[in-house]
Amino acid sequence: MKKIVLKYVIEFSVIVLGISVSFWFDKYQTSLDNIDREKEVLSELSTELEVIENTVKNRDSVFKYDAENLAKVIDDSIPNVNFSYFELLIASIDYRGFSPSEEIYTSLKYDGGLKFIRNSKIKVAIESFYNGTKSGVLANTQDEVIVQREVLKYIQFNHPQLLIEIGKMKIPDFEKIKLFTKVVQEDRTLKSLLTSKLRFMKSKIIFLQRYKNSLAELKNLIYLST
Repeated sequence: MKKIVLKYVIEFSVIVLGISVSFWFDKYQTSLDNIDREKEVLSELSTELEVIENTVKNRDSVFKYDAENLAKVIDDSIPNVNFSYFELLIASIDYRGFSPSEEIYTSLKYDGGLKFIRNSKIKVAIESFYNGTKSGVLANTQDEVIVQREVLKYIQFNHPQLLIEIGKMKIPDFEKIKLFTKVVQEDRTLKSLLTSKLRFMKSKIIFLQRYKNSLAELKNLIYLST
């Protein structure tokens, strides 16, 4: 009887051990698969961040260029202008948008890829970069667009020559810019509108710098984890 009991105990123990080993192996294999998937996710994000970085460099350059040009016209300090009349129109009656590529992040977010990231600092940095600092740039861009429309409407009704005759004149751009500046200095309403637009342009640049800092932090965390 004891031998029979011992036999069943041994068989039961073997079965339990086999199941335990099987569960452990499955768990271990899943862990390895998750680590591989995490590496893929971080690699995909890193690729997107490189694209965004190039976009940010371009936007940073043109944002500052437009702001500097418009400031010279508002302050009537144009002896050493290095921009064209067309570029002045972009700075004054148009705007530069901001739409960094986020297709990879969006895809990972909705297919659950982000859950494979184990590093909590990276998770926080991702949230800050994609859903935090960018909002400041977008908000000021939207405010700039509101003023930009008012500027364009005001010029169309009160100074259409800035958009029609002056642009067609066979004179150097510097002379055209002087004519534009003269109108701005003599029309306080137009100067006020352009000053408001410039304020939002400068704020946009400030928030873009914060966005750049957030980008650099996220890139560095991903680099250190791989």
